[in-house]
Amino acid sequence: MMADIRQGARRGQKRSTFFRPAALAGLALGAALLAALVSARPAAPEPGQRTPPNLVLITLDTTRADHLGAWGYKDAHTPNLDALAARGTRFARCDTAAPITLTSHATILTGLFPPHHGVRDNGTFVLSPKVETLARRLAARGYDTAAVVSAVVLARRQGLDQGFRIYDDDLGTGYAQGSLVSERTAESTTAAALKTVAGLKPPFFLWVHYYDPHEEYRPPTRFADAAKGPHRLYDGEIAFMDEQIGELLKKLPAATDVLAVGDHGEMLGEHGETTHGLLLYRAARRVPLILAGPDVPRGRVSDCLVRTADVTPTLLGLAGAAPVSGLDGRSLLPVSAGATGATGADCSRQTYTESFLHFFAYKWYPLRSLANDRFVYLKAPKSSLYDLTADPGESRDLAPTQAQAARTWEGKLAAFLRDQGEKLDAPVRAENVLSAEQRRQLASLGYLGGVAEGPVTGSLPDPRAMAGLARDLHRVTQSVQEGHCAAALPELQAIVKQDPHNFPALSLAGFCLRQTGRTESALALFQRAANENDLNAVPIADAAGCLLDLGKKPEAEREYRRALTLDPALAVAATNLSRLLRQRGDRKAALAVLDTALRAGAHEPEVYLERGIARAESGSLEPALLDFHEAARRAPANPVPLENAARTAYDLHRFRESAQLYEQLLRIAANRADLWKTTGAIYLYQLDDKEAAVRCFRHALNLESDPGERGRLEGLVKELDG
Repeated sequence: MMADIRQGARRGQKRSTFFRPAALAGLALGAALLAALVSARPAAPEPGQRTPPNLVLITLDTTRADHLGAWGYKDAHTPNLDALAARGTRFARCDTAAPITLTSHATILTGLFPPHHGVRDNGTFVLSPKVETLARRLAARGYDTAAVVSAVVLARRQGLDQGFRIYDDDLGTGYAQGSLVSERTAESTTAAALKTVAGLKPPFFLWVHYYDPHEEYRPPTRFADAAKGPHRLYDGEIAFMDEQIGELLKKLPAATDVLAVGDHGEMLGEHGETTHGLLLYRAARRVPLILAGPDVPRGRVSDCLVRTADVTPTLLGLAGAAPVSGLDGRSLLPVSAGATGATGADCSRQTYTESFLHFFAYKWYPLRSLANDRFVYLKAPKSSLYDLTADPGESRDLAPTQAQAARTWEGKLAAFLRDQGEKLDAPVRAENVLSAEQRRQLASLGYLGGVAEGPVTGSLPDPRAMAGLARDLHRVTQSVQEGHCAAALPELQAIVKQDPHNFPALSLAGFCLRQTGRTESALALFQRAANENDLNAVPIADAAGCLLDLGKKPEAEREYRRALTLDPALAVAATNLSRLLRQRGDRKAALAVLDTALRAGAHEPEVYLERGIARAESGSLEPALLDFHEAARRAPANPVPLENAARTAYDLHRFRESAQLYEQLLRIAANRADLWKTTGAIYLYQLDDKEAAVRCFRHALNLESDPGERGRLEGLVKELDG
């Protein structure tokens, strides 16, 4: 009996692997593009020369201006942002360039509108290295540069890392539990930002991105309980974010100018939209913008209409840079007190906003808007014109009764787009900035790549008319993500029938079909989704998973390679391709796939777990153990990395560490009799700790159902007690 247990402790069970299904999000991340710049250290200023200030940019994801206390919202609890506004300048009216996170941030960080910087949607778009970012411009002036982002949609592979010496997109163990997307909560974001600040040399530029107000709304209980009003969970997320921004602000050096700006708002049911990305009305368009610091007037409120495109030229101005030609934005300095431009600032701006999300996701008409101080024109198959002064809720369309005014505005929009190098009806395509090598790899796999495009014509569905379908898809998506595929599948199939180009519905229906064992049907839908946008790696990886389920390993390998060509950091493709290579004995190639994924920005625990398995099988036990520890740190509720770590520590004859890892494992897998027996055997035979061994064997005895094994365990416990 004791010999059997000892042998079990030495061998352990066969190492298990870990597989996580591909992401459910309709629009997933595109290919990685890494660019690094080494910035020169600033020379000491000449006597009497102004010392450049530190600059901190705080972006507030999904934050409506009218849900902050400084904007008069009675249910707000935002004391830190309100105080920032009080000690600086608040811009009462600021419009975003897009109600989409990646597109909006590309504008904030370049000073360019989307047609100029080329990032039109989340996922398959990557900012081209030809576009000069704020960080690159500041690095060239001697600034130390760093960024801390809090959502996977802003991962470095989307290109916004250009010019940053540090780009922290590792969400680590700060993932919001149960979230529909991968995010880092405000508390973890502030902790990471403060750690980063400690390593920066002045003058520095720090960008900190807070994601919390983005759906789903799950503020800490104390904020949820304290919030009031019809949107208390959303407001609770903003309050939580505000608290953590306060922690950041009070620890910044005194010589720091701070700019806080929303990337876009949230519709909260207005005009029929639950969240954002579909419509361009005020609730999604209008964001907060606050500027404060030693170089900014205190207690000022500017009513000038401004844009998120103005952020880059403003921060460059604070750094002492001369105005940069070619930018769409203009500096907000000197600050105007009102729309009259009383202090000499230019207050005659027009704002441009667009959403191409539904064009690439559903093949619906992409909405564009152009606005001035009073009117907003919305270009759609049936365009609209609103008087913001008389109708701030944008509920009374003037276009039917003021046709000439509407035509004039359409002419203005057409002229604006011509200046941007674009036409209203020109074909627009997804763009992930494929390198020559990526294109060569795709060609070698039999793919030319890049056919996801189409003209913008009035025959496309108007997103406003499709708001009901969008709400249905949003609801069904939540149902799928909560594990209710059987109930969701008929609704998804109905949406696909009604809207056959609907990329998210195709992907989700494919996922549910695969979950219910209808693999061939799932494969067909994943392939349809991939055809809708062949630069999106996720449906390609999902199709590869189906091929693997069907035993078609060569075809699956080819599709995984195709997915990784588009997105080298896609964890599900990297881990499964590596497993295929490892299983056929090519461990060197398997490790190369995983190393490439990690260099490209993959942070998922399954990548570390799979690399640990490949290393262990190759005999590299010390590096394997490090990988298992990292996988366990990133996925503390998953027993597989811990079990692999415990066995590897045993193989390294680190018996005390192995026992400690098994004890840690048993805290999350306490119902496994085999683990109790293995741990007891280590205590008994390797550590000579009979008391600990008996404790473990008693736990195993309580769980053991086999009469023969129970008898052997009882005999062993009795022998040791005696």
